[in-house]
Amino acid sequence: MASEAVNSRYTDMFKAFQYVDLDRSGRLGKDEIARALDLWNIPLDEAKLDELIASCDDDGDGFGVKGRARFADQLFFTGEYQAVELDDSELEIDQLRAGVGFTSAVNPALNLIGRAEFIQVELDGPFLDSDDESGFGIHGGAEAMLTPQFMVHGSVGFISIDDADGPEFLVGLRFLANESVSIFADYRVTRLSDSGNDLDLDDLRIGAGFSF
Repeated sequence: MASEAVNSRYTDMFKAFQYVDLDRSGRLGKDEIARALDLWNIPLDEAKLDELIASCDDDGDGFGVKGRARFADQLFFTGEYQAVELDDSELEIDQLRAGVGFTSAVNPALNLIGRAEFIQVELDGPFLDSDDESGFGIHGGAEAMLTPQFMVHGSVGFISIDDADGPEFLVGLRFLANESVSIFADYRVTRLSDSGNDLDLDDLRIGAGFSF
């Protein structure tokens, strides 16, 4: 099967992607996918290949939960879980992040934030065995209150997952329902690189947050 062909030659899915991505664009074209299938002795006619490519460009449904628990005046634990399943390809992407952070008030409406976290990503689907990758992230940013209930926040960071690393950017808006519960929407951009091979990830998320 396809997963056995890939797993027999590569230690993780990112290295397999690098081998297929001939032009180092961070994206796979039809010719690159066809070449990879041929190298791995996976028979697929052009019609099925077109169907496979179309299934890779699909929407997904999922959920996310964020949490923050203060354990000192300016220090807090932070955690995040996100699970997404793509509709057509049935690829499942689970992400877990946990870490510690600090906050420093500039004025009553503006806080500076720093955070260090552990990151674990799990990929699973019909054509690959479950694959776990782990690493870390370091982030710095700010959050500002626009009104008593609306907050904007942004951060710039660096993440490293397995052999890939690069910058990560996030901007978002948070609605504070009460002192403990909030609803957030944010856009996260991750740029990973491994020995000159790039992989770009863009993530639009809506979820619930909890503070203790």
